[in-house]
Amino acid sequence: MLHLLLILAALAGPAPNVHSVSVSSPQPNEVWDGQVRGHVAPGPAAVVVQAGKRRFAVPVAADGRFAGAVAGAPLGQRSITVAGTHVGPVWSVPAGSVAALEPDEDDPALDHELRRLARSATPYVGAYVHLPDGRAAEYNAGSQFEAASTLKLPIMLTWLSTNEQEASETPEWDMLERITGYSDNEAANQVLEAVGGSDTAGAAKMVALMTSLGLTHTYMQGGYLTGAGGGPPVITVDNPPPGAYKHTTPAEMARLAGWLVAAAAGKGPLVRHGVSPHEARELLFLMLNARDPGLVPAGAGGLPVAHKIGWLEEANNDIAIVFTHQGPVAMAVYTNGSEDGTAQTFGAAVTRAALAAARRG
Repeated sequence: MLHLLLILAALAGPAPNVHSVSVSSPQPNEVWDGQVRGHVAPGPAAVVVQAGKRRFAVPVAADGRFAGAVAGAPLGQRSITVAGTHVGPVWSVPAGSVAALEPDEDDPALDHELRRLARSATPYVGAYVHLPDGRAAEYNAGSQFEAASTLKLPIMLTWLSTNEQEASETPEWDMLERITGYSDNEAANQVLEAVGGSDTAGAAKMVALMTSLGLTHTYMQGGYLTGAGGGPPVITVDNPPPGAYKHTTPAEMARLAGWLVAAAAGKGPLVRHGVSPHEARELLFLMLNARDPGLVPAGAGGLPVAHKIGWLEEANNDIAIVFTHQGPVAMAVYTNGSEDGTAQTFGAAVTRAALAAARRG
């Protein structure tokens, strides 16, 4: 009832002059979980936020500042208006799903389920999932897998950690769009060159940043071919695949995914290493626009998935953040070997198991 009265009061009063409205959150090209902040000339009791056909009211303080959260906005990419001011595009995700994960603590039942699912996969597989409340599970997540294009996520984060401009206004923005949209190798090499002056030097800087974050099994040398709870669970090496030139582990990339969504909430080690919350929200927005379905979205039941895939002839990998109504779920699924369809089945099944566990709480 109060929400309805605020909307009616805002609509009944004079509409704020759009030139008097300043919206600090959300910003264009961001993931948006309903948080709205800004300032309007003092006077109105509330500002109206419109997303699709839905309207929401955010109370305005006596000094004109407003800050609040709206729940139930339609999911997906769209533009919104705040007090008549156009903001967009943004990607709407469930309210409260941009947040830092609780510290990871082993969930033995989910461990058992991942192990059971792995038995049905033909290739070598590994997975790590981290639920919003901190419960985490893994199978073979300490093994080093062929990373393929999943290392483009740490490459982009390395560039963001040094960027001092509005990312969307830099030449590199087009490269980030190409990397997240369709995993363009040339764009990844260009970002490496922007980081270090050459793809080899850029790769070294990426590895150095990952090492400083404690991710010591994530490695590459040079660029990509072009033309064609109480701490984490005990990480196991159940069935290691063959060694790879560019490699990482499911555990390290799931942890990096969790830190990315934490950075979007203004928390965690990536913020301390120079990735701003706005930049993290922009990168998640781009990752939500990935054109390749990868391994995770098939099991996500239509929930928004920000992810970075990587594949080769005998590798199929996915690093993902699934935005659920319980909060974000960070996960990584890696497969190496004969790709006969069981990798996709495994990835979707792991996702369903993780989301079911998150719903159970």
